[in-house]
Amino acid sequence: MKNLPKLLIASYVAFISNMASADNLSVEIVQCSEMKNNQQRLQCFDSYVAKNSTLNSENKIDSTSKLEVSTINTKAEGEKELVSSFGKAHRYSEKEREFDEFKSTIKVASKNLHKDWEIELENGQIWLQKGGDKRAKFSDGDSIIITRGVMNSFQLKKIGTKRRIRVRRIL
Repeated sequence: MKNLPKLLIASYVAFISNMASADNLSVEIVQCSEMKNNQQRLQCFDSYVAKNSTLNSENKIDSTSKLEVSTINTKAEGEKELVSSFGKAHRYSEKEREFDEFKSTIKVASKNLHKDWEIELENGQIWLQKGGDKRAKFSDGDSIIITRGVMNSFQLKKIGTKRRIRVRRIL
């Protein structure tokens, strides 16, 4: 209740400022809005925006040069992003669809209470066994390959063996 007068004053000021800015509309905009022909009305608005635009041609040139520098930086970071987003549940871009497998090293391999493997990789990703070969064995420091399967499934296998397990990424 103590803040009610402050709230009313703040909302009143906001309402009045919106009304004042609406009154300050340019005469050109009002004239453009009163035109009946769609094509003429569109040309009128376009000419008004072109005259009153805040962007200068110098700003446009600076933005294109910044864009070129940013694309170079993103290409270098692209591979890291693909590895970090590999296995996460989301819609994949074309670039991510082409990235079907990656190799890594196991940091920690342990079995949980359900006797399923929980595997933490050196890049910080954690994968949990969903099914597959129960006789597969993993230990710390093993090199592994994780491949993308059908319908957003993933398979993990130790390099040099044929045993695979189905996994899902949990972190």
